[in-house]
Amino acid sequence: MEQIKNERLLSAVKLVLKELRAKTGLTQEQVANNIKVNKDYSIHIGRNETGNQNMTVSTLYELCEYYKVPVSEFFKRVEEIDKELKINEKK
Repeated sequence: MEQIKNERLLSAVKLVLKELRAKTGLTQEQVANNIKVNKDYSIHIGRNETGNQNMTVSTLYELCEYYKVPVSEFFKRVEEIDKELKINEKK
């Protein structure tokens, strides 16, 4: 079965991840190594920041945990970057 791939969403997620890493002043390799030290697997930060592939929800959670950003705040920032991604509630 083919995965759904939303290019707009991936682009906004990529930008938020880059912002978060820039705030730490760390390289992609340093972040990946820091996460790997704490977990039994590695996250390829470069691939996640290019926005060319879907990442798993678990990977996104691990990155949010690493940056100490609640997932809800992460997606609020995604919606700020691309307002077309904001889902309006039906009344």
